[in-house]
Amino acid sequence: MRWNRLGAVVVIVLASLSACGGGHSARPDAGSGPGPGSDAGDAGGDAGVVASDCNSWRQWGNNAAHIGASCVRGQPLAGQLSSTVYDPFLAQEIADTFGVLFVHYQTPLIDGDDLYMMTKKGTYTPCDVDPTSGFPSCNLPDERYRLNSQVWSEQRFAIAPDGKLTLQWSYDSDWKPEPAAIFEPVFQPALAGTLIAIPGAGGALWELDRMSGQVVRHVTPFGPTVDPDTYVAGGLSVGADGTIYYNALKLVHDAPNAAPGQGWLVVVSPDGTARTADYASLVPGAPAAADQCFLTYSDTVNPPPLPWPPLNPDGTVVPPPSGPCGPQTPGLNVAPAIGADGTIFTVSHAQFNVRYSYVIAVHPDLSPKWATSLRDLLHDGCGVNTPIDGTTDIDHIFDCQVGTPQGVDRVTGMLPAGQVHNESSSSPVALPDGSVLYGALTIHNSSRGHMFKFGPTGAVTAMFDFGWDSTPAVFGGPDDYKVIIKDNHYGSGPFLISELDSSLHIVWSFQTNNTQSCARQGDGTIACTDDHPDGFEWCINAPAVDRDGTVYANSEDGNTYAITPDGKLRDKVFLDRALGAAYTPIALDHTGHVLALNAGQLAVLGQ
Repeated sequence: MRWNRLGAVVVIVLASLSACGGGHSARPDAGSGPGPGSDAGDAGGDAGVVASDCNSWRQWGNNAAHIGASCVRGQPLAGQLSSTVYDPFLAQEIADTFGVLFVHYQTPLIDGDDLYMMTKKGTYTPCDVDPTSGFPSCNLPDERYRLNSQVWSEQRFAIAPDGKLTLQWSYDSDWKPEPAAIFEPVFQPALAGTLIAIPGAGGALWELDRMSGQVVRHVTPFGPTVDPDTYVAGGLSVGADGTIYYNALKLVHDAPNAAPGQGWLVVVSPDGTARTADYASLVPGAPAAADQCFLTYSDTVNPPPLPWPPLNPDGTVVPPPSGPCGPQTPGLNVAPAIGADGTIFTVSHAQFNVRYSYVIAVHPDLSPKWATSLRDLLHDGCGVNTPIDGTTDIDHIFDCQVGTPQGVDRVTGMLPAGQVHNESSSSPVALPDGSVLYGALTIHNSSRGHMFKFGPTGAVTAMFDFGWDSTPAVFGGPDDYKVIIKDNHYGSGPFLISELDSSLHIVWSFQTNNTQSCARQGDGTIACTDDHPDGFEWCINAPAVDRDGTVYANSEDGNTYAITPDGKLRDKVFLDRALGAAYTPIALDHTGHVLALNAGQLAVLGQ
């Protein structure tokens, strides 16, 4: 399934502060809990770096650090206690993309017995049929805004002790997705004390009383007039004091992928006052928007013949073509992470060239702390992750030219670059020692990625070749924490969930032995076909870990798995169907219910 998604990705390769905002009511009881490394409270166990109270899962990755860990014990996965549909357009979406699901979805939000989850309303506009191929094509120029016929709504449910859900209210946001991605961008609210903050149109926020669903205020960082070409880009993060952090992106309506836009980091204080910082000011060492950046050999009318990289007669590499870099802009699905000392971690890329990407640390006053380029850090291209055999037959079309210097990327002739890609939902994870993790795309390693660990000053301290598009979970003490990561080897596998130590060395890896695609029938029975001899990819983009270190993760085989702290299968439960490319997050409530997403449905799992 990954081939479909990255086939599209390969084709697409693509200092001011202001203040405004309405209202003066603070967000009482922000409730994001103790900081990383602190005591988890009276839940028992050793949750270690857990930074949230035991009653909630309030944002992407659970807390502002995005560690994806809970201080409750997850229930046994004895069955599916209830489910609710959040995407009624599933059948139309997978018909447009040949059976896979190119949509990013919200993580369920929880406070006590209250659950908050998106749903989609309105109508679905299908992709046009490409006149050349006769097949649906969701990337034609006149389809940029076809998703705007949908309405993104947030709903509150009451969770009963038996896992049943009762709808309490529904709020229709005016948010629309950016027209600059194949994967539908994420709509990700967050809980902020007694309020819920919801992305809105024009880079604005709607803050609602989370119990009643009534609007408390409309925060408009870019002025009272709503600009439909300015977007809330990615998830909202909420610090311990209730401050909200997120990214905003302005695009040119008629040329969103070709004309320079502008990106901002936005900070909204508990009284509704907003401050913004242009990404150009946060990455002062990045190429300017009009500078020339190296592209790939395919980015020209007449690409050189394979195998790549092309070599000069003297054996040196022919440089790739160049093109305008574009301004630094945030990834479309990124939620900033907040460190224990208030440092804001985020990521960016040159708008027209994702091979010029950065991991960024920002002081609380929105001045830059450090920004580290993801270029020139890797040496594992040709001769390491890509054979140097010079063949051009169909089985080796992506191999390197004989004579190529070891370690370079075959598509650029340069060292591989980590990419902050708009198709990814990976977000930074703030670690208790001031370090930060980020998983970047690096296509040269079989369409996988690399997870980078940066120290408090921005220096790279560790790297791990992994399965990309994943916000890792972190569990354990502040000095001996473990990192849980999706570790798919795309193609023929293996497909793994791996636990790493703090130096990013593998502690254990878990692989399922399932080869069957299954689907739940109308009468409740499950029908299966043995059609995946190599197994299934893990489709989790943000796993969850409970107080004991048990890992919860979804697979493309349609099951949610519970993996023990030593890497063994504890139990699993089947949801609705095997479904490719539906990378989804997972959450735990205060009773240990596991909330998982599959096929447009939110399931409450437990006993």
